[in-house]
Amino acid sequence: MDWLNFLKVMIIEEKAARDKYQLAMDLADDPNIKAVFEKLRDEEDFHANFLEGEYARLERLLGKGG
Repeated sequence: MDWLNFLKVMIIEEKAARDKYQLAMDLADDPNIKAVFEKLRDEEDFHANFLEGEYARLERLLGKGG
């Protein structure tokens, strides 16, 4: 298994989920619903950032850091 590519795919998926929650937040009229989508968007953003950090760390550990 190529774990770096796996993490790349997961980063892409997290960012896509974040974008979908942002769209839902933008379209929602109710402030309570907006707040739910905002929280979910922020969680996906956290996940993407965390995965990017882990990707960079793993890349260094595997000696593929350029």
